[in-house]
This record gives sequence, structure tokens and C-alpha cells, in this order.
Amino acid sequence: MSDETSGPNEGPVQVEVMDKPPPIDPALKAKILADPNVAKIAAALGVPLDDYVNQIGFYINNPDVQPAVLQASDEDIKKHIGIDPPTFEQVTATLKAVNDAFMAGNAPSAFEDKKKAAVALPKEGGDQQVKVGNVDPSLADAVKKGRFPSKG
Repeated sequence: MSDETSGPNEGPVQVEVMDKPPPIDPALKAKILADPNVAKIAAALGVPLDDYVNQIGFYINNPDVQPAVLQASDEDIKKHIGIDPPTFEQVTATLKAVNDAFMAGNAPSAFEDKKKAAVALPKEGGDQQVKVGNVDPSLADAVKKGRFPSKG
């Protein structure tokens, strides 16, 4: 049994095992149900919507209460949940894959070490300056008309 405090003006909450979450205030229930994902999650979990909403409300009203962790034998998991429990090797492989993905996301970028120095340009332009030679007068007129259209 855990002795947790539930809120600033409430006494300790005694939690052993809840067969069903206690009903919550209708205003809080309406606020929780306003989120369309709540119904989708309850359906995906196979939990009655009312029970799921009451459970969310319970944890909102009692933020210091930690959710219970179910510890069950492999036979009970198979019997009550209907799935084969994962083997030690499967759990280890999953945890390794999650850890590898996490570490890959935190690895330094491959681009950081290979940054090249900026190209140094001479202040005066050096000998690579564009030299103006013979300019086609019709092209020069077209550029002037494009840049400075007449206001007329």
C-alpha cells in the first residue's frame, strides 16, 4: 500500500489495488472527453471509454500517485492478455535497438568535422575582375529598360 498525497488541500490517498478507477467530476470528464484522441486510445486499448476517462481523471486529481506496474507470470500473461510474453532475447534485442536509435540521434553530425574553410576573396577583386569589352548597344538598352522602366 502506498501513502501518497493527492493535492494541496486534500489528505493522503491510499492506493492498494483498484479494480476500477473511481468516478470523477463531470466537468473534468467533459474536459477530458473534448480531446478526440481519448476515445481512440481507449478503443485501441480495449478499455471501456468511461473507465479510461475516470483513470485519466484519477491521475490528474492525484499527480503524486505512481501508476501501478503489473508483475505477472508468463502463464498469466498468456491466459489473461492472450499473447505470448517476450523472451529474454527479444526484450534484450528491443532494448538494444531503442538504445542504438537513441545514440544515433545524439551522435555528432558527419558534417561537423568536415567543414571547409571559407573561400578567401581578395578585397580589390584581384586579377579575376570582369573586364568590360565591346557591349552590344541593343542589349544595353534592353537591360536599362528592364531595370528602369519608363513611367508613362
